[in-house]
Amino acid sequence: MKKVFLITLGVFLICFSANAQKANAVKVPAAVKASFEKQFPKASDAKWEKEGAEYEVAIKNNGQEMTIAYDAKGKMLETELKIKSTELPAAVLKSINDKYKGKPILDAEKITAGEKITYEVVVQKGKALIYDANGKLLEQEKD
Repeated sequence: MKKVFLITLGVFLICFSANAQKANAVKVPAAVKASFEKQFPKASDAKWEKEGAEYEVAIKNNGQEMTIAYDAKGKMLETELKIKSTELPAAVLKSINDKYKGKPILDAEKITAGEKITYEVVVQKGKALIYDANGKLLEQEKD
């Protein structure tokens, strides 16, 4: 019994340390961190990821969940703000209701990239729909 416990404990510790290394593996450039801290001084629960050449940070800011993408020099490329489905533009809701009548909206985000604003909507698991503010479907991607 003692041997089983020690083996279980050993496996647990190995898994735990591997996850900790994975979570802390992203080396965020100083310029990116400085830009982020200046733009979002009250942000909490920051979780960094590197996606291609971009650095993404998922945060809570003023009670709202959002993700911000930066280039390696610290320039903000886009923000993704979680929103309620009721906050989607009427044209987007109409387009979704016309095509996916009766399906609930599982997730919605407002994406701002420079001056361009789009909306990402998930109506079925694994499928994200990108709309402009006028309700035009721009693309479908895997979620």
